Amino acid sequence: MNLSSHAVAGTLVVLTLVGCSSTSNEYQAPPPPEVTTAKPVLQTLTIFIEENGETEAVEQADVRARVGGFVQGISFAPGQLVEKDQELYKIEPDTYQANRNAADATVQAAEAAIQVSQASLASALASVQKAENDLKRERQLEASNAGSQASLDAALAARDSSQAEAKAAEANIEADKAKLLQAKAQLAQAELDLEYTIVRAPIDGRVSKTEIKLGNLVQVGSTLASVVDQRTIFANFSISDRKLLELVEARPETEEPADSPEDWSKIPVYLQRDGDSTQWMNGNLDYVDQRGIDERTGTFGLRAVFDNEDGKLLPGMFVIIRLPVRQIENAVLIPERAIVRNQTGSYLMLVDGDNQIEQREISVGQTLDGWALVRDGLEADETFVLDGLQRARPGSKVSPTITELSTDDSPMLKAAIDSSMDDAPPTETKD
Repeated sequence: MNLSSHAVAGTLVVLTLVGCSSTSNEYQAPPPPEVTTAKPVLQTLTIFIEENGETEAVEQADVRARVGGFVQGISFAPGQLVEKDQELYKIEPDTYQANRNAADATVQAAEAAIQVSQASLASALASVQKAENDLKRERQLEASNAGSQASLDAALAARDSSQAEAKAAEANIEADKAKLLQAKAQLAQAELDLEYTIVRAPIDGRVSKTEIKLGNLVQVGSTLASVVDQRTIFANFSISDRKLLELVEARPETEEPADSPEDWSKIPVYLQRDGDSTQWMNGNLDYVDQRGIDERTGTFGLRAVFDNEDGKLLPGMFVIIRLPVRQIENAVLIPERAIVRNQTGSYLMLVDGDNQIEQREISVGQTLDGWALVRDGLEADETFVLDGLQRARPGSKVSPTITELSTDDSPMLKAAIDSSMDDAPPTETKD
């Protein structure tokens, strides 16, 4: 309160001014919280079986020493692409060259021995012929009483002796032929050993680093390096018996006999490296376990083959495998971040025409790349809270800002639109 005095025409006038006034203390409700809302996306999706797998080289071979000796040369660089029979190592050939020469000399000696034995046989046969003639003559003389018994016995003994010499000569020839065969076998082995001093690539592929350094001694069977052909890659994986039934139903109809390799190979398979988010490789089933389902694990083994000319896959990598089994038309998709999950289930916060929040339980199917398939609980024309869930309470009102959703930023989902199951890239994960 302020007091002021003024003198007007000799009269003191006192004015009292009240400088305070009262204001209203009524409660004013805050405006509804702002949230971002959206409607689901409808899209045709291919449903896939998803499993983990491990890659394996289609061809891999160890480079081993087939003879012992010191390594005199290494003719490759680690990781180099080599062709079959390309020289990789050289093992000292001196000893093996000497062995080969000795074996060749043994062959020549055996051939010469055969010639000597054949000459001896010819001489023995001539002696047999002469002895036969002498014996014939002595018998004629005896018949005419012109010869003696002693002369006849001597001719008979000479004939038998010459025949024995001929048989011995024949035996010597057979023995010499056997020695020749043995000598030739030793020569062939010596030539092989000499050839093996050059260690060659067993297959086409890339060679690993050398396990044996230059100048070191190697033994027969020592592993020197490995050659791996990575131009194609196997992926081994297993599926459950239940998923096997789904896969059998999904096989395209062919004229091939059921369960034949050609029949299974019609099923496309998709591979993604562990850690990749978008890139998939296309392949086909290559083998199914002929032993059937493993009774211990209840799983069925399969193998797929993939082209790997670009070298993006390496043996032993853990990968994700997907096999298409069926399609869903007009699948209801929402961003996974819009789902509220707790111990009782999965929920969405819906916004009605009066901008009021309704909490509704939904059934969520497969998820991929931040998107979820809603199996039940959401209609295509309903609106749900996308962002601002912490401000949305059941029964309360909100101030919505609607946004339009699209799968354009998800290549795998977008690519499934209007695609057939046989050639559509993977778009969904397993149940």
